[in-house]
Amino acid sequence: MAASRRSEAGRRAPRSPARLALHPAPLAECVICGPESRTGLRVRFRRRGDAVVGSFTPGRAHQGYRGLMSGGLLAAIFDCLHYRLALVRGVVLAVTARIEVDYRAPVPLGRPVRFEARLIARRGRVFDTRAVARLHGGTLAAESRAIYVEIPPSRLPGAGR
Repeated sequence: MAASRRSEAGRRAPRSPARLALHPAPLAECVICGPESRTGLRVRFRRRGDAVVGSFTPGRAHQGYRGLMSGGLLAAIFDCLHYRLALVRGVVLAVTARIEVDYRAPVPLGRPVRFEARLIARRGRVFDTRAVARLHGGTLAAESRAIYVEIPPSRLPGAGR
């Protein structure tokens, strides 16, 4: 069954260690990025150098004010994007300690939004990250800053059982 790249569980097997790091099995049903989420956004992220990037084209289901993407959904995508910076550095689980979003321009429906996040600093288990969202043509739609804290494997759900 190698030709179809299916795992024994029937799910699509990851194509590379980098892809596995960006889309681990516990996130399969994540409402933002989960490929198995029936109602989710299914945003796909990838590593580009030291950054994590992704894109999303909002539709009518993602509308806030008429014709514009909901700012809350934009913030949720940022949250998921920031987390990926910890994942690509080998962290199994990190939680959001703080996230800030500064909205700069409205995001129209039906047009792609490109996201990029970078690690600014890491101090032990703490990750300080920055991200931007840009509209087609490069217009800055929003900026975000987040602080994530790594959770030790011994504190993961189900550990020690």
